[in-house]
Amino acid sequence: MKGHAGLASAALLALSCERYVAVGHADGLVSDADLGEQVGEPARGGGGAGGTSAQQPPGGAGGGAGGEEGEPSPLWSADQETADFEQWLADGRGRRFAEGSGSVEISEELARSGKHAIEATIAATNGELHQAVMGRDVSLAEGRYSAWYYVPIMPQTVAAVIMKLSNGAVVDRYDIDLQASEGDEPRLRLYEHESRGFLTAPAITPFPIGQWVHVEALYRSTPEADGRVVVLQDGEPVLDSGARPTALDAQVVFFCGISSYDVRPAPFRLFIDDVSIAPASVP
Repeated sequence: MKGHAGLASAALLALSCERYVAVGHADGLVSDADLGEQVGEPARGGGGAGGTSAQQPPGGAGGGAGGEEGEPSPLWSADQETADFEQWLADGRGRRFAEGSGSVEISEELARSGKHAIEATIAATNGELHQAVMGRDVSLAEGRYSAWYYVPIMPQTVAAVIMKLSNGAVVDRYDIDLQASEGDEPRLRLYEHESRGFLTAPAITPFPIGQWVHVEALYRSTPEADGRVVVLQDGEPVLDSGARPTALDAQVVFFCGISSYDVRPAPFRLFIDDVSIAPASVP
């Protein structure tokens, strides 16, 4: 993955710009053919993106997390109520990935609906990349990528990725970061790998702590000039890339979880529930 200079890490700045798809700002994911934990290459070792092909049509195993009222029915969803990652992985098109100190587990501690949610945890204080994420491959020219997040404790971080849209298996595209400098309220911010920097200022609306927050990305994945990423927080637009070519084609890898070089306190964890991918009309 391409790095960005806002992360105060010599390790990050030393990385090559030509990397494979990942969730943080500077490295690749490696996936195996199993449905269990997938292991990534170290930050300086590079890594390819494996998993199943994004050339398959959208759809696949889903859970009970339906779309919000007035929205199209999801192509895929996961509510974690199977108490495992079957909804993500059973059809071979999902990814479970942990790197460094990262762990991704099913938890009964907090849930938005039902009894279960994803708990993603990292301890990132050493300037190395730590990741704990789930992912899905889909072919979708215009889509709504949605997840509910619960952040229990106020973070301090220059950039912690909580959602990502990549162009297929090998090209990084957009990261939705949670950003909170010391003393500031956390806010979402949009990072683009093509330009190797943030596309937007931090959102005006703070990201609430200690409650469930709905994060959605409306994404038109296209090489044409009318591509766009619009990020919504609790139904309200907070970030907008503007019209631009966004990707090579309609092959998308959607990630949610937590990835960072430095986020405090450590360990830092968040919960994710009711995740879905649906067709959508992007403005």
